[in-house]
Amino acid sequence: MRFMSGSLRLLALSAAAALSLTACGGSDGVPPPSAGTYSIATHLGQPVVFKNSAGYESQPFQMTIGYGSAAFHDPKDAANVLFTASDRGPNIDCEDVGDYPIDNKDFCGNLAGKIFPDPGFDPSIYKFQLGQSGGQNVATLLGTIALTDKNGKPITGLSNDLPDRPKDLTRVAATDSSVANTENAYTSDLQPLPFNQNGLDTEAMARLPDGSFWFGEEYAPSLVHVSASGQVLERVVPADSGVTNPITGKSMSVCDALKNGTANAAAASYSVNCALPAILDLRSLNRGIENIAVSPDGRTLYFALQSPLANPSKDAYKISRNVRMATVSLNPDGSFGKVTGEYVYVLDTPDTFAPDVSTKQNDVKLSEMSVTPAGKLIQLERISKDTKLYQVDWSRATNLLGSKWDDRATQPSLEQQTDLAAAGVVPLSKTLVYNTATDNPAATSPGKVEGLAFLDASHFVLTTDNDFGLVSPQTFFYAANQAIGQ
Repeated sequence: MRFMSGSLRLLALSAAAALSLTACGGSDGVPPPSAGTYSIATHLGQPVVFKNSAGYESQPFQMTIGYGSAAFHDPKDAANVLFTASDRGPNIDCEDVGDYPIDNKDFCGNLAGKIFPDPGFDPSIYKFQLGQSGGQNVATLLGTIALTDKNGKPITGLSNDLPDRPKDLTRVAATDSSVANTENAYTSDLQPLPFNQNGLDTEAMARLPDGSFWFGEEYAPSLVHVSASGQVLERVVPADSGVTNPITGKSMSVCDALKNGTANAAAASYSVNCALPAILDLRSLNRGIENIAVSPDGRTLYFALQSPLANPSKDAYKISRNVRMATVSLNPDGSFGKVTGEYVYVLDTPDTFAPDVSTKQNDVKLSEMSVTPAGKLIQLERISKDTKLYQVDWSRATNLLGSKWDDRATQPSLEQQTDLAAAGVVPLSKTLVYNTATDNPAATSPGKVEGLAFLDASHFVLTTDNDFGLVSPQTFFYAANQAIGQ
C-alpha cells in the first residue's frame, strides 16, 4: 500500500473541509473570475514505478490529482467559487500499457483489466476559488470532502463485481459467448485487487439547495445521493431485470450483485435502490452515467449516459448515435423519487469535431450537463480536443419510458435505429451555443473537458479531467464571459 499516503492526505483534509465547505455562504458583490485559463497541479503520493514478473520496470511516474471530472456552482456561493469532483482515481487499461507512462505493450501479459496505481484513492469533492494573484490567474483549493459509506469508511474507486452477460443478446445459444460486465483490477506490480461493491466511478455532479450532492456514476451505472459531508446516502441502480444469462444459467442482475453481494464481494455498505430502467445495465464498459444536472428548485434531476447502450452488443454501441437521457422527480428532502421520462439524444458525427480528426462514432460522447440560471439544460458533447455545448429542448421529444424500447427483447434495438422518424421516435432537439474549436481554442489542448458550471447568467467555467497526470499534470479551468442558454 505504498500509495496510501496521497489518499490519507485527502481523508485527513475531509473532516475539516466538510465543515468549511458547508459553512461557506453566499458572498454578495464578489465578481466572477476574469475570462481565461486557470490551472492547478497537486502531487498524489510518491512517483510510481510499474513492474511485472518478467522484470520490466517503467520510469517513475508522478501522479497528480484529477480535480475536474465534474463541476457545479452553488448560487449561494460567491461568483468566483465552484465545486468539482474526481472520478474513481488513477487507472490504466491493460490495452493501453504500450503508451506513457508504462511504455511496454507486453506489460500485462495475458491479463485483462485496469491497473490502479493508487488503489486506496477515494473519490472526492473539491471546492475552488478562481482569482488573481500577482497579475496571474490562480485556482485555489478551499477544501476537500472524501466520499464515505454509512460507517464513515472510504468507498474507494475499485471495480464492482457485476455479472457476465451474452456478447450479443440475439445470440444466446449454449455455444455463444458471454462477456465480462466489469474489469479486473491490479496494483502497479500486477497483483490482483479485490472487487468492491462500494466502489464508485463518479463522473458528474450537482448540488441541491440543502447542500447534498447527486452524482452520475459509470460502474452500475447509477445515480448516487451524497450528504454535504460526503456520506453516501443512496445509490440508485438499474432495476432487477429478472433475466438469467441463457449461456451460463446465472443471474444477470446488477441490482442483486450490489445489494446482496456476490461470492467475490460483500454487499455495498450503504443503501442500494433498484429503481432505474433495467435496460440501462446494458451500458458499455466505462460508458455509464456521466451526465447529471438539477433544476434550480432542486426537484428535477436530469441524467444521461455517456454513450449508446451496448444493445444488443458492443458492435451496436460502436456505431450508434442514440443516447438515452432521462428525468427524475426528487422528493422534498432531495432523495430519489422516480424516473419520469426517458428520451433520445442524437450524437453528432465524428467528422464535425475537426480538431480531433476522428472517423469513429464511439469517440463521440456526452460528458457533462448543467442547467443555466434561466433554467435551460446545456449538454456537453465532445471527443477529446473539441467540446461543444448544446441547449436541449424536451418539448416535442417522445417519452420512451416503459415502452417497447425499454425491453431488451425488442430487436433491432433503439440503439440500432438509423431512422428514428420511421421508428415513431422524436428525439430531443438541440441547438449549438458554444464550440471550443471556434469560441475558445485554448480549451482544445490538452482537451478532455468534462466539467461545466454556470457562475451566473453570463459566466461559466469548463474543467478538464487530467486523468491524474496521464493527460496533463494540470487540471485546467477555462472561465468564459459569455451568455448562453437564455
